[in-house]
Amino acid sequence: MGQFIQRGRVLSFWREIVRTLNKIPPSSTRNELRSYARQEFERHREVTDSQHIRYLLSTGKTEFQTMSRYINEQVVG
Repeated sequence: MGQFIQRGRVLSFWREIVRTLNKIPPSSTRNELRSYARQEFERHREVTDSQHIRYLLSTGKTEFQTMSRYINEQVVG
């Protein structure tokens, strides 16, 4: 049951990243950021320890928030 919930959280996080990146006009920057995010998800695909997954989500969200602020500044400003 716990893995099912965590999987949902990971997928939700991935969708949030994609939605945010889609705010950027098509460019090499957008492609590079999406590629980087995908590589990070793929790199940790085989992790099954729930504590490690929580850690990865936490650090990923922190990194994503920093990136999001930058993206929003670029899109709005």
